[in-house]
Amino acid sequence: MYGCLYVFLGALRWLRILRWEVEGLDNLPPRQQGGIVLAMNHISWVDIPAIGELLPFAYRLSWFAKSELFANPIAAWWFRQMQVIPVKRGKRDLQAMDAVVDALKDGAVVLIFPEGTRSRSGVLQEGRGGAIRLAIQAGVPLVPLTINGTQHGLSHKPVLLRIGEPFTVAPTANGKMPPEQMEQLTNDLMRRIAAMLPPEQRGQYGPLLEETEVRSQKAEDRSEESEVTRQKISP
Repeated sequence: MYGCLYVFLGALRWLRILRWEVEGLDNLPPRQQGGIVLAMNHISWVDIPAIGELLPFAYRLSWFAKSELFANPIAAWWFRQMQVIPVKRGKRDLQAMDAVVDALKDGAVVLIFPEGTRSRSGVLQEGRGGAIRLAIQAGVPLVPLTINGTQHGLSHKPVLLRIGEPFTVAPTANGKMPPEQMEQLTNDLMRRIAAMLPPEQRGQYGPLLEETEVRSQKAEDRSEESEVTRQKISP
């Protein structure tokens, strides 16, 4: 089923009926290295078929959906064919989390929307720490992504998927993550996502990203000043 949809959407792209494009494919970790957590902003239902089509077929996705969608037997069959994992919203569904961690350890590519819901407007919302937790527990890399243009629905307007550089998050010594450290890691992930969006869509992470850039520039300036000073005093 996934393969049929992949071919069909690919044909629509080839015919330029769907103007979907992707940047940064080289940033994807080699598939043979194992599982990957993809963390992406969420605008509309079109995000899912778009990313599914724009990634290479070897990176076939698994993702979460609220368990209520599985109430209809036909819908449940469809979602299982598409490797969708049901999760009880508003609750810590430990059984589902354990299943995802096992799947990642077995090499699955799991798509997470850190915002937890669609923004519809395209403006980045507050992120949650689920993607961080899964990556730590499974010992797999995190890849930030952004999608833009799907706020127009399934249309002829352009859609762009950007793939950022992968990174890993080391587990703590005791296996527990203090809330303040989880918040810091989540903000770091969301800043990476925000950096690939237009400034007007970065939401609350726009100012945080600007602060990070200012600190980085100051550190770079101090390093250059130190190097100039060193050269002046060198014989």
